[in-house]
Amino acid sequence: MEAKFFGDSFSAFEVEKIKNEIEANIGKLSEEIALACKGHNAEKANFFFKLALLIGKLGQLLNELPVFLKEANKSVFVASSLFLRESFDYLNKGKVESLHFVTGPQIGNISVLDRIIDLPLQTQTFIFAKAEEVAVRKALIYLSRCNHKLQACTHIHPGMGIESTIPSGIDLRLQETLDKGGYKAVGAIFSRDGYIRFYSSFDFEVDLYGRGVERIDGRVFRITEIS
Repeated sequence: MEAKFFGDSFSAFEVEKIKNEIEANIGKLSEEIALACKGHNAEKANFFFKLALLIGKLGQLLNELPVFLKEANKSVFVASSLFLRESFDYLNKGKVESLHFVTGPQIGNISVLDRIIDLPLQTQTFIFAKAEEVAVRKALIYLSRCNHKLQACTHIHPGMGIESTIPSGIDLRLQETLDKGGYKAVGAIFSRDGYIRFYSSFDFEVDLYGRGVERIDGRVFRITEIS
């Protein structure tokens, strides 16, 4: 039998081609096993049987490859409990809404939320806050000049409890604007009693570091020690 090998490129076409080669080789091995059994050659039949199992396992791994690659490439945002408390204290100074940008180190698909970017506000009411457009542009230019990326836009809602952290229509439109601008940033909303929800239009995970904040759900947390 002719052994066939392949490289490390995994385009959809190449993966399908490899799968077809695997099926063809298993078919040939099945014929070899049948011939060995017919000739009462147990050793040869056992060898081809093990080889068929090995190639079959390779086919199974290729079927699982898309899921593995999707998980491996998923964006991960890391937040420390100290940073989340700092962000909450920043936003919860008064009774009106407030917001800020967030940046930090990024390595591969992992972004560390660790620096608040202050934004002067044009409008600030009990239920709404809007940053000055000039300030937003300056902040984004500053991040680009420092080779940093916008990683999150964080604000606080009136009210308490998990329900207070559900994104409003305005929040979702802002997220859509960030997406169109090419900013792969998440949104984060605090309630007045320390719940925080992360959200975005793309799939992502949030990893938490430190004590004083507990995970309620996959992307919902609660500060347990509020000063």
